[in-house]
Amino acid sequence: MSKLSLILLLVAVLAIASTQADGDRRPCPGRCQSLSSGGKSVCIRNKATNTCTKLRACRLREKNCRRRDSGLEPIRETCVTRCRNILGSSGVGQCAPRLRKGVLNAAGSKRLRNCRKPCQDSKIATCWRNKQNGCILQTRCQAEQRNCERPNNQWMRASQWSCKGNVVGGGVRHCNGRSIIKD
Repeated sequence: MSKLSLILLLVAVLAIASTQADGDRRPCPGRCQSLSSGGKSVCIRNKATNTCTKLRACRLREKNCRRRDSGLEPIRETCVTRCRNILGSSGVGQCAPRLRKGVLNAAGSKRLRNCRKPCQDSKIATCWRNKQNGCILQTRCQAEQRNCERPNNQWMRASQWSCKGNVVGGGVRHCNGRSIIKD
């Protein structure tokens, strides 16, 4: 091979290598427009100072693109609930404490989820009474579910005559009292 052929081959290899190196770097997307981003906010947490920054998702993409071009690691977002103390769609402030799993709210708590297990007992409805002298026709399983959900006002078994006039699915009614018959 001649020197000219070697030089051309070397130039071609260098050109291919440089285009492949540039191919690893994707160009950054367009600038984040004020109203076009859809308004989705993300949260970033600085672990050293425990400060959180709330910003739009497109702003985070821009920052990570600049960091990638500089050879730095990208910024990772954290749970958006950590920024719940920061008002508005962007800003900086103290991070809120993490929410514990299972303690989101009363309707989603673990205790109430355990109360809503499907009933598999007999479908025989009997009379049940509560502390306010309310009576209802329900199955044993339904009573157990309701007692699980409201531990301060339990349903207790009552005599069938206490539910006289009640129908299954008719809700709570005032319990019937037994009349005392005197001779």
